[in-house]
Amino acid sequence: MVQAVGTDAWAAVRERLAQLVSRGDGTRQAAALTRLDQTGRELASGQAQHELIRWESSWQTRIEVFLDSLPEVEQAGAAAELRLLVDAVSRTRAVHCGVRAGSGGLAVGGDVSIDAASGAVAGGVVRVEGGVHLADPFSAGREQA
Repeated sequence: MVQAVGTDAWAAVRERLAQLVSRGDGTRQAAALTRLDQTGRELASGQAQHELIRWESSWQTRIEVFLDSLPEVEQAGAAAELRLLVDAVSRTRAVHCGVRAGSGGLAVGGDVSIDAASGAVAGGVVRVEGGVHLADPFSAGREQA
């Protein structure tokens, strides 16, 4: 959510998140909008990286508390709504950063991890504008066969 600040998606993310966490309660929605506006102002002002981390942590905690406060039958639906919101932000960030993919491709404006399990093989074709770091597949506690 914090990653949407300063993008075209911010207004929609702000509204959707406030609606989600308020669950129809006008007072809680107003409080969420106020907090989101504060987040947006501080991050848009070009604060230091520690401010971004602080707000990410704050909103992560708020969302976790929100999900934990829901009856179990509502948690899956709310989590699905949050995933849709995160996906929308990710797509917007990719476009905003100039990241693009062709037909059948995957555009990522951040880190990608491709893993294989149980002796399977996983791979991907990568076109990079910038740097690439490839990790040793055997370095994560796996023994080489």
